[in-house]
This record gives sequence, C-alpha cells and structure tokens, in this order.
Amino acid sequence: MKNELTLTTNSEKETMDFGEYLGRHAFDGLFIALTGDLGAGKTHFVQGLAKGMGIEGVVGSPTFTIMNYYDGPIPLKHFDFYRLHSEEDLWNIGWEEYGDGGVVVVEWADMFPSLIPEEAIHIHITLSSENERNIRISWSEKTPESIVKEIQNYALGH
Repeated sequence: MKNELTLTTNSEKETMDFGEYLGRHAFDGLFIALTGDLGAGKTHFVQGLAKGMGIEGVVGSPTFTIMNYYDGPIPLKHFDFYRLHSEEDLWNIGWEEYGDGGVVVVEWADMFPSLIPEEAIHIHITLSSENERNIRISWSEKTPESIVKEIQNYALGH
C-alpha cells in the first residue's frame, strides 16, 4: 500500500473543503501533524476540519497562545509549535494532558518530531502559485485504516 499522496487545491476554500471532509470522518485520538511555509494554508485547513467536526465559531491560529481548544462532539486541540524554543515549553503548558484524546492538530509539527505519534497523519502544504496549493499527505502502517481510506477516497474524487 502506498503511504503518501498529493492533492492540489486551487483556492483557500478548496483547502478548507479538504479539511472539512476529514473533519466529518474524524475520531477521538486522531492526530494530524501539519507542516508548510508561512501563509501556505495550514490554518485554513484546520478551519475546515473544525467545521467538519461540527465545531461552530471562529477558529484562528494559535501562534501566540500555543494551543486553542474547541469544544464539540469531539474536542479539537489546535497547537502551533512555531514560537516554542524547546519541548520543555510544551510540557510546561500541559502537553501530556492536552496532547492526548480528542483530535489533535499541530502546526509546525516538524519542530519537535519526537512528540508526533507514529499513527499521525502528516500533511505538508506548499504554495505553488498565488492560489494553488500542493497538499502532500503521508501516514505510517500504524495510522488507522479508516482515515487512510477516507483520504484515498477524497483524492480519487479530485
């Protein structure tokens, strides 16, 4: 089985649509590691994810707060590692309790790769032009098959 695929989106809305689709199939314990350049669309993806999970209200980047918590049928914990200097900073804010359960999404996940569980979905977003984004999705053999199938189904439809 191939453990990676790439999607292309042509607008912020299409990036959010992919997130929304995954959100409709999210489950307790899902972990998504996001990477990509500044302004590539990571937060737009999370906004779509939250919508698909049934979370209402504004979903913003946790760049300055490190973590935003959104209550919903399944809680969403949205982390941003960008401003952290060490893993210790995360442990000090309660990574052990917040980094487990619900759906966890980490922007700038490549800063502390040892904190990313093996079963995580890795999503790397790059801008190819002003509106076009390439979204590379990868996973390991430990990633739950149900979400892998949904990602593959989405890719086949686009």
